[in-house]
Amino acid sequence: MSNPAKAIGVDFGGTGIKPAVVQAGVIIQRGEKVDTRSHIAAGTLFDALFNAIAALRRDHPDVVAVGVGLPGFVDTDKGLVHGLANVPGWDEVPLLKMLRERTGLRAAIENDANAMAYAEFRHGAARGATNALCITLGTGVGGGLILDGRLYRGSRFAAGELGHTSIDLHGPRGVYGTPGDLEVYVGNRNIAERASRLYVASGNVRSPEECTPADLDKLAQAGDPIALAMWDTLGTEIGAALTNAVWLLNPDTIVVGGGIAAAGKLIFSPIRRTLRDRTSKLFNEQLRLVAAALGNDAGILGCAELALEAGE
Repeated sequence: MSNPAKAIGVDFGGTGIKPAVVQAGVIIQRGEKVDTRSHIAAGTLFDALFNAIAALRRDHPDVVAVGVGLPGFVDTDKGLVHGLANVPGWDEVPLLKMLRERTGLRAAIENDANAMAYAEFRHGAARGATNALCITLGTGVGGGLILDGRLYRGSRFAAGELGHTSIDLHGPRGVYGTPGDLEVYVGNRNIAERASRLYVASGNVRSPEECTPADLDKLAQAGDPIALAMWDTLGTEIGAALTNAVWLLNPDTIVVGGGIAAAGKLIFSPIRRTLRDRTSKLFNEQLRLVAAALGNDAGILGCAELALEAGE
């Protein structure tokens, strides 16, 4: 019996590029991380990307595919990267064609949140689901959809972007001008700033740097009332956005990933309560709400899997 095919998955973040060799849904070797901030010109970053891929292929010459997950709008049909968050010079880049030409391998490119969702569907917390919504909470709020057992990208490849949906018609505007944009409330920096203001108002001054989600987790575990209230508010806000998705899509599984998910019951309890209180029992009784299982490796695993399937 032959061994499963190998692929290289690349997690292309705003600050670093992380490549790895994947086989049967498992990372078997990690490549050297590339610091995107040390490459001002897009051309030198391309070279660094392909050099990292080539280095892994020297150790694994039987690699058959390469996939790249990117934090931006990606046209998977035309193989274009329309733009990348925090990485200048990546506008209308024909990355899929470049990957194929420079590696000779079958290839795929994908939005990073979609890659995460697909990895969780194939190998993680959403395995066995038919309709799943995956949301990742970090500096920004990303999301991906699995509908009828397939990754759903939408007509312009922007489906699943729950972070830019509104939870308040009159709330502060997000980066795309949406009032009450969810990301404005529950992005990591926004959480820290909101919590800091609450502490200042209470007379217990804490800077935003002292109010990260990890800090708030520790404070809440110690019984701090402001931190506990903050987690309840955050869970209610995330739950409100997920409620809209439940009514629209009727998923069987919701996967929550990113740093906030590490808070466990502090965040999941108010999310569950909000979903229960704001949707029909018919929809929420069998709805699974689970933490992501694959952590920071999900993007690598997902785009490697998609690359392998690109030749099928």
